[in-house]
Amino acid sequence: MRYKRNEAFRYQLNDSIEAVLTLKIDADTLSSKGHVLIDNISPNGLRFRSAYDLPVGDTRLLLQLQFTLNENEIMMPGHITWKKKMGNQFEYGYEGTGDNNAKQKIISGLKELSRMENKEQE
Repeated sequence: MRYKRNEAFRYQLNDSIEAVLTLKIDADTLSSKGHVLIDNISPNGLRFRSAYDLPVGDTRLLLQLQFTLNENEIMMPGHITWKKKMGNQFEYGYEGTGDNNAKQKIISGLKELSRMENKEQE
């Protein structure tokens, strides 16, 4: 598994977040919407798992993940960077394409989530 050591932070979620996945080539939608589970997240990418066997390294293929983080709806376009088979599911590394609006929503959502978890531990 590759990790970005220069990543500012990667937040490990206590409870996975459900996301809706759509596959596209250029502007053409290739798939109906599927569901995946996000396990950790940063402003630049995330790790998710799914029963779908998705291709890695096809630069024409654009994925879009749509999920809610602390009541903020986030649309994160990106690409799969790695894949690992785990039982009857696959685990994926996902890199966002640099949408600054999505990055800011993720940062704000993770800060709030961290504050809420710290209050629960007190």
